[in-house]
Amino acid sequence: MAQDRDRLPVVLMATVPVLSVRVAVGFLRFQARRKKGVRRFRRVLIDGGMSPSQAARLAQTYHEAGSLREILRGTIPGVAR
Repeated sequence: MAQDRDRLPVVLMATVPVLSVRVAVGFLRFQARRKKGVRRFRRVLIDGGMSPSQAARLAQTYHEAGSLREILRGTIPGVAR
């Protein structure tokens, strides 16, 4: 039992960097997909006959709606808006 507690700092030191890299890579993938989706959304709106300025405004709103910061603000109680 005492040996397990003695190893905890070592296990955490080995796990935290790996976990941090995984979270960072996942976040970067999310951002890349989000950006690509916004561009595709804007292109479809324009191809469908919408004016480029209106499409740009809607695409910007779509981009902001996918903001991880805004998503977390909406789901975590107590986080100020």
